[in-house]
Amino acid sequence: MLVVENTDTVRHVVVCTLCSCYPWPVLGLPPNWYKYPAYRSRMVREPRIVLREEFGLDVPDSVEIRVWDSRSELRYWVLPQRPAGTDALGEEELARLVTRNSMIGVGDPDRPAS
Repeated sequence: MLVVENTDTVRHVVVCTLCSCYPWPVLGLPPNWYKYPAYRSRMVREPRIVLREEFGLDVPDSVEIRVWDSRSELRYWVLPQRPAGTDALGEEELARLVTRNSMIGVGDPDRPAS
C-alpha cells in the first residue's frame, strides 16, 4: 500500500481502471460507485469535472489533480489535508475527522464541531 498526501497545491484521487482494486483492509468494503465503469473512466479523463459534479468538490485550477491507478499489486490511499483550525486537536480527535471518501480523494475530512 502506498499513501499519497494532499497539499495546498496537489490533490490526489484513487481509481482502478481495470477492475475495482481497493484497500478494503483499511477502508472496508468499497462504495458501489467505485466499481462503476463510468467512475473509473471519467475520473482518469476529467477528474476536476467528476469531483465537482459527483462529489461537490470544487478544486481550484491552481491545484494539480493526480489520479492514481490502483492495481492488485499496489493499492493507494490518500492522506487528507489537515482541516483549518485543527492545530489544537490531538491524534485521536483528528482521526475521527477522516472519512473513507477523503482517503480515496473524492472528499475532504470532516470539520470539527464548533
